[in-house]
Amino acid sequence: LRGHRLALLAVAVGHRLTPLDAMEPSLFAWAQEALSNHLHESAIFVAERLVAEANSERNRHLLATCYYASGAANRAASILQGASSSENRYLLALSQIKCQKLGEAQAALLGPNVSDPAAEADVPNGAAGLYLMGAICLKQQQRTRAIKYFTRCLALNPCMWCAYEALCQLGAALPEPPAGLVAAPAMCRPGSFGGAAPPALSSP
Repeated sequence: LRGHRLALLAVAVGHRLTPLDAMEPSLFAWAQEALSNHLHESAIFVAERLVAEANSERNRHLLATCYYASGAANRAASILQGASSSENRYLLALSQIKCQKLGEAQAALLGPNVSDPAAEADVPNGAAGLYLMGAICLKQQQRTRAIKYFTRCLALNPCMWCAYEALCQLGAALPEPPAGLVAAPAMCRPGSFGGAAPPALSSP
């Protein structure tokens, strides 16, 4: 069946007649279209072919995104091993968290053999990456580090509401929310998540 699919794809893209530099954009666009329509099986199939033809960081990110969206975080983590781009390191960390591999998730964000006890290191993806590091520390019961990462996250992006929620859960002092955002006391108070990690990163 897979061989039949490959033959059909080759004909559709013009594989026998089209050079790689012309075929790659078509495969990328088709995988993106399938992904945007939540057709994960089709997106994965085309993205796998794309990576087989051109194993670049950009193409691996698309394939890993397809895997992650389909619920296959372990496959996403596998395809992103050794990645160096910021977006791939961030997605690798997300995938490792889903796989309950917090040490590997931290290494993806900070780099190997970097512990960052003062929570001052730069991480990929700006505020989102800092939030992710805070969530990792929260899961590891490292309260002081978590607070620092969440606070740094909000300094970069004051609309990152999940970081406000996490600080509330930790009973930490809150920075002033930006104009237009009103705190909701019923949602934002210490212990409101029952000691678990913020909802956006809860395990499936």
